[in-house]
Amino acid sequence: MARGDHQNNDDDFIDPPQQNRATGRRKEGDEKKKRIRNRASQERLTTLTDRFTDDQKGAAAEMGMQALMNVRCTNLVNPVCVWLGEIYDPASREFVIPRRGRLPLNEESVFCTLVVPRGKIKVPYEAMTTHGDVFKMKLLMYLISAIFAPTTSLRPSNKCFPILAKLKDVKNMNWCKFIADFLHDAFSSKMYQKGCRLHLMLMYVDCLDLSIVDFTGTGGPPPTHKFAVSAWNINDVKVVLAVARLMAKHAIDYSVFGGPQNFGK
Repeated sequence: MARGDHQNNDDDFIDPPQQNRATGRRKEGDEKKKRIRNRASQERLTTLTDRFTDDQKGAAAEMGMQALMNVRCTNLVNPVCVWLGEIYDPASREFVIPRRGRLPLNEESVFCTLVVPRGKIKVPYEAMTTHGDVFKMKLLMYLISAIFAPTTSLRPSNKCFPILAKLKDVKNMNWCKFIADFLHDAFSSKMYQKGCRLHLMLMYVDCLDLSIVDFTGTGGPPPTHKFAVSAWNINDVKVVLAVARLMAKHAIDYSVFGGPQNFGK
């Protein structure tokens, strides 16, 4: 490590289901597993925010979500997000990447990717009731359900409702900790389809050594930046992943290393 969704296209990066070595047949349940989807989609978010007025973007800024009104990367590469979930080590809260290094899953890493508020108030993602500004509530519900804590469900979780009742505190809530903890809990339970995939993907590509990557076809490398969400677009992401040959290189069964708990040995 050297540096600090379109759903229809995602399967282009997925290898066919593995076959049973003895029979040559596909393993039972492979097709079903392949269809499981995290409902994250910043493409829908960017399409939505393109139509926002200055007043609406100002309302988002009042909640500390201004960076997400200008997300540059419109699509997701879902396989890399699943792969990161599979190599996550809950004990150290790190993504342990064979022969390359470790990436932490904490407030700092989320902040450096998404620039969401990092206040002192815990995000009350738990019960029910609602009141307040209609636009802010709708936007916040969308951000949680499509970006911060998406699951495989098509419906927003009712756990969002207590947050909507405290709109004035949203900017002072610790969204970085919320996103990191949500991913940690999901991956610790081997639920790799849950959590903020935008953070996972941008965190990974932003930490790779880009010195050997040719960005000629994308108009040049990502601009110098402080936060990943403000620099990376999907074309840059795909160029970097192609050079790293991520999908092919890690298609092998990494259990030969003994699993994440033994990568450090």
